[in-house]
Amino acid sequence: MHRSDLIDLLAEGLPPDVVRTGYRCTGVDQNAECATVSFSNGETVTSDVVVAADGIHSVLREYGEESLAAVPSGSVGYRGLIPAASVSWPAGTVRVWIGPGRHFVTYPVRSGALLTFLAAVPTDAEMGESWSAPGDPAALAREFAGWDPLVESIIGQVDTTFRWRLHDREPLAKWTNGRLTLLGDAAHAMLPHVGQGANQAIEDGAALAAVLGEADRTTAAPALLTYESVRRDRTARVQQISRSSLAHMRAASGSAGELREPPRAEDMSWLFGYDAEAEAYAAMGTHDGLA
Repeated sequence: MHRSDLIDLLAEGLPPDVVRTGYRCTGVDQNAECATVSFSNGETVTSDVVVAADGIHSVLREYGEESLAAVPSGSVGYRGLIPAASVSWPAGTVRVWIGPGRHFVTYPVRSGALLTFLAAVPTDAEMGESWSAPGDPAALAREFAGWDPLVESIIGQVDTTFRWRLHDREPLAKWTNGRLTLLGDAAHAMLPHVGQGANQAIEDGAALAAVLGEADRTTAAPALLTYESVRRDRTARVQQISRSSLAHMRAASGSAGELREPPRAEDMSWLFGYDAEAEAYAAMGTHDGLA
């Protein structure tokens, strides 16, 4: 899915005025009864729980017991979108090209109207963690000069691309501190090579909704620990296979144009056959939300 289409789909189900923009979190205070979040605009909000879904640069992760430095992968990624019709893309097709030190992944979004791509190339340059730093289409074209003509044709349609250093983080041993817990990239930033960053955040949301749906003010803090217990080991495993996938592609690329067979991928049914809500109810000893 195109990310903006997913956001629109999720937003359609929200009550009016529930999302407020222009609130940059600066800190949180809590006690046995409640938690209070402070914002840079001077406002505060008090609630039963605080869910830090504030991304790889999470401010609230600092209020847990540890905050880990970003781990560079040695690659930089270019992303972009082009009209699928501009290269006569076969409907529903996902393609991955692997070469020495580089790979190029392309797949359709927006019901096949657009193609999105990720082009990963090696780099030792120091770059910040940003999804929105502009890239140079000409530099991207140089990185893949002489590749499959279809790859060159896709890159030839690119007017705008974004470039970012691919980082992740080591799995956190603890997500929850009292009435504060983490969700998504704030908890488990991962490399994009299994396509699971957004998916794991959505699973987090499903599990968290299940446990909080069974909680009240007095049981909210223990409920957050149940949520963490359901999600922490699974997301750590996904973080690891995202790293392993990059290592597999590098191994397959060989050197001097040699292509080698990558290590055999593990059975992924544990990833794609998972029901986050059911797992949360199982951890609480409930079924379909009923004791």
